[in-house]
Amino acid sequence: MKPRRQRQADGHCAEVFTGGLDRGLSFTSLLRRSAQRLVVFSIALIFIAVFTAGCSNEAEEKAFFRAERALGEGEHLEAIAFYRIFVEDFPESEFAPEAQYKIGVVYDSHLKNITKALDAYSMLLYLYPGSPEATLAREQRAKVYSSWGRHRESIAEYAWMLEYGSEERAGGYRYNIALEYIKMGDYGQARIELDELIKSAPPEKLLSNAYYQVATALQLGGNYSGAVEAYDLFIEKFPGHKLTSDALLHKATVLEQSGKLKEALALMKELRVRYPELSEALAIKIASAEKRFSNGPKLNKKRKRRRRRRK
Repeated sequence: MKPRRQRQADGHCAEVFTGGLDRGLSFTSLLRRSAQRLVVFSIALIFIAVFTAGCSNEAEEKAFFRAERALGEGEHLEAIAFYRIFVEDFPESEFAPEAQYKIGVVYDSHLKNITKALDAYSMLLYLYPGSPEATLAREQRAKVYSSWGRHRESIAEYAWMLEYGSEERAGGYRYNIALEYIKMGDYGQARIELDELIKSAPPEKLLSNAYYQVATALQLGGNYSGAVEAYDLFIEKFPGHKLTSDALLHKATVLEQSGKLKEALALMKELRVRYPELSEALAIKIASAEKRFSNGPKLNKKRKRRRRRRK
């Protein structure tokens, strides 16, 4: 038999439980009420989360708009400061890479402080290497390096984008690599890059430019016969192209450089009639070529006389 206190306690518990049942609260009802309270609590948490997120998004948008407004009003230093604050306060925001990129753009395009622009682009690559703005930053760095004559570094940037960037822009990256090699005087490597680009069948605009630059590389490399053929091929493949007059003019120059003065003069005179806008420039070239052509027989006679005297 249980002790008296234990029997009293058991009786109290039973009374409480059965009393609850007597008042119409079944065990199932109690569970249902608990579930309802849990649902209400969950809804409250969701509301708080949404409200907090809404406040956060509103704060982000307000901070970003403040920087954008300063930039639009021409307050460039103030815009940079606001963009920098935004990146520091909202580093995980979807606008953070854009804000960091615009710091570089403002330094580059508006303040002409290229060194600080490069620093901003480098920071973007460090903080958000996988963002679309990172590729834009690399493009800007490549252009800056090229303008500074640091062609190797420019090529390195384009090569990275060629490997990891958008396939749609791969042709443009390879084309820019070829141009950098031309600027360096490495015409052989430039032709290799251009040949690869042509094989990839890029859009017509890029393809036509590639054919034109092949001729340019051959001309600058001293391969005059190859350059003439390349210019002819460009003109044949892309009739009516905006660079046709330039191609013909360069062809005339190559003919002159290779000693084919008669052919060069004939082409120059044809171009003078065909392209009146080139008349002034061609007049000088024609006069120079005619002088060389007329002096040619005299020079040949002098050379023959010298040879006879030596004998």
